[in-house]
Amino acid sequence: MKILESQNALLSNYEVYQHLVDQETRNKANKRRVPANLAKLVTEVITYLRERPGPLEKQEETHAYTPESIPRLLEKIREANFQSELAKGELISILNLRPATSAQLSTAVEDLEERFTEDEQNRIVDIIAEVLGRDEPAPAEGEGEEGAEDAVPSIENGS
Repeated sequence: MKILESQNALLSNYEVYQHLVDQETRNKANKRRVPANLAKLVTEVITYLRERPGPLEKQEETHAYTPESIPRLLEKIREANFQSELAKGELISILNLRPATSAQLSTAVEDLEERFTEDEQNRIVDIIAEVLGRDEPAPAEGEGEEGAEDAVPSIENGS
């Protein structure tokens, strides 16, 4: 194989995952034998993408990511007038991380606090949750503060 143009396209974790699962299924259906090192690599990548803390961890149960979810997420972000403000790499990071809070969103979007108001940040998080869902229930008003306080003593106590 010869690489003609490096980084011609950016792929989300879901697109890579789906390609590998499809390829694996085709190989099994056609009883095609693949080299052992390739089979091991594919298995390890799929396992890595399914493990915590990745958003594909519960993909088999939730089916949060679908071929239609990526364009639908981009459409919702465009409708909210955020797409022009988000770089392509930031959109890929949002897809890969599926942030559920503004704090998590800040890891995907550069200079988040300077570029977006708190309401805009919350709107982006709500759009992500609407399209891709959440693995864990959203914290209620004021509940996040208590949860954070409860977590600190358990760390200090070593439990």
